[in-house]
Amino acid sequence: MEDDSTKKVSIEKKYCPQCFQQFEGFIENCPQDNTVLRGPKNDPWIGKTFADRYIVDSVLGLGGMSVVYKARHKLMDRTVAIKMLHNVLKQDVTALERFKLEAQAASSLSHQNVITVYDFGVTPDGEPFFVMDCLEGESLKDLIERKGRIAYDRALSIFKQICDGLEAAHKRGIVHRDLKPANVIVTKQEDGSEHVRLVDFGIAKMLKQDGREQQQLTKTGEVFGSPIYMSPEQCLGREIDARSDIYALGCLMYETLSGQPPFLGAGFLETMNMHVGDKAKPLAEMVPEANVPVELSDVINRCMAKDPDSRFQNIGEVRDTLVYITTALLGSSRTHISSISAARPPVSAPARKVPVATVLAGVLAVLFISLVTIATVWPGPEDDRGTLMNKTMWQVTMSGVDSAIQAKDYASAERKLMEAEAKARTFGDNRARLMTTLKAKSELYDIWEGHAEALEKTNLEITNIELSRVTADAKTLGAMLDEVGAPAKSSVQESQSRLRFEAQIPRILSTAVKLAGRSMCSEEDALLTKALAVSKRKLGRDSVQTAKISMLLADCYSDQRRFEQMRPLLVAAVEVYKNRSDTSPADYARALAKLGQFDVDRTDFPKAGPELEEALKVARSLNGNPEVLILCLRSNCDLLTQTGKKAEAEVLRKEADALEAKARK
Repeated sequence: MEDDSTKKVSIEKKYCPQCFQQFEGFIENCPQDNTVLRGPKNDPWIGKTFADRYIVDSVLGLGGMSVVYKARHKLMDRTVAIKMLHNVLKQDVTALERFKLEAQAASSLSHQNVITVYDFGVTPDGEPFFVMDCLEGESLKDLIERKGRIAYDRALSIFKQICDGLEAAHKRGIVHRDLKPANVIVTKQEDGSEHVRLVDFGIAKMLKQDGREQQQLTKTGEVFGSPIYMSPEQCLGREIDARSDIYALGCLMYETLSGQPPFLGAGFLETMNMHVGDKAKPLAEMVPEANVPVELSDVINRCMAKDPDSRFQNIGEVRDTLVYITTALLGSSRTHISSISAARPPVSAPARKVPVATVLAGVLAVLFISLVTIATVWPGPEDDRGTLMNKTMWQVTMSGVDSAIQAKDYASAERKLMEAEAKARTFGDNRARLMTTLKAKSELYDIWEGHAEALEKTNLEITNIELSRVTADAKTLGAMLDEVGAPAKSSVQESQSRLRFEAQIPRILSTAVKLAGRSMCSEEDALLTKALAVSKRKLGRDSVQTAKISMLLADCYSDQRRFEQMRPLLVAAVEVYKNRSDTSPADYARALAKLGQFDVDRTDFPKAGPELEEALKVARSLNGNPEVLILCLRSNCDLLTQTGKKAEAEVLRKEADALEAKARK
């Protein structure tokens, strides 16, 4: 219901429409910027009719990007929440586009564990908005703060519902990218059970930073997400997929059970470094009094694995394991059995009394049979075939491998890996577990003397599997591009297909790089050519995503020696980044350097000179990006060498060498 930086606000409080700070009392102006504060008496929308059909009642929340109002539909008498973009951001094209994407992402999902969006658009007065459920509940963040931590038996139900909501999004090609307790709303049902809704789907809030380090990046937007819950690959600025959400879920589960996030540094940079390099304190040490089952701790630890390939490979697998744990725990819980027995109606006739032990034995037998049936018979979801028993046994077997290797009992580690490999070959998870097992075998053979042949054989199988996976990915993405590139029948379908395409761009770029690494130029060419055509139609020629695809396609043409087709792509990309040089200077410098190097290679020095000179100028203005500066230095060095300016070239070469040496330390 609220954006990712939203804070709860009562209508008695006031807020600054410029910096979005909140205040109480008789203060009238913001002490930061002297802007007149807004409250119930002077908010421009409270008591007014919005979009001709919604009567605004009060402010529900506000954040770095938007304000959320509680309102009533005039005709349907339905209470809703209306999210509107802050006035100061309405002229920000990027913020406006992200706001629309959030609405489109949420509206494309229809699931009981995801917030429902009923309407979105822009009013005749230029007010961007969308209308969604008004959730009468409490965020998991507030629940944790109020309770300190949540007992695992209560938390399991919440975790499973989060998995269900994420699975619905992932199947639509939407990665949440900012899963955290504040974006999980828990409401009470009439029967006393708790119902979970996920909010703020599929949006990276690209607001300009103000330089202040804030763990939640509240007033400056969420360019990178929330550092407390970010995956290592997200912290490093790498391409992310659904497994990044799985990492964030692990952090969320850890905090829910312990009351503290797994990683929390003095500032967001320190926290991000901890995600990349540190291990979380075991839950058994963090909160020994919580008695968190070791099986649940293992699930959380695997979700938070630094390497995405070592995590659960899809959210359905996490959910299934949680279901298995829940069933096992309930099946062994005397308290649960007693509550079932106590709920039975009294026997009216003085018939022969059945011994309590017999009743308990019968209940235990039914529960045991149910558990065994679920664990050994249910084949699992379509995209991850395999029984819960086999999946759990694989996980247990793999957990013993590290201990054996640390003890240098390599033979025992090999036996366990052989067992895990045999189980992994029975699963329908696109061989994700098999790849994890084989990589562990490769690492074992690499340190185990006398096993060079086994290492070579294992690495060959890994290569073959990766080849088949990237080939299959390219085929799947090609079919997706054909589908989203087809003419849409309505504006809603057009928005949905555009959203679906944009959500898949990271996967397209990643697959293209993998194809290039395996010298599969024709497959890479076909994929990127389709993607570029769709991107130009859906996102426009001046889109950054279009520029990224153009750059990769230019590299592909270079590998195919199709040099005459390269330069137009590079020029187009440079123009896109040039227009965004104030927000993406590194991308502009990189694109210019690549274009300049191309012209150097073609000995077109008159064109290459100004391009590389500008690239180096921009690169020197960057702070903390030695990679781009080194690239520009090397390209300029090449130009100076070929034009006979060897002394000047030597100066740049030494500077580049020094930067590289410093980066390696």
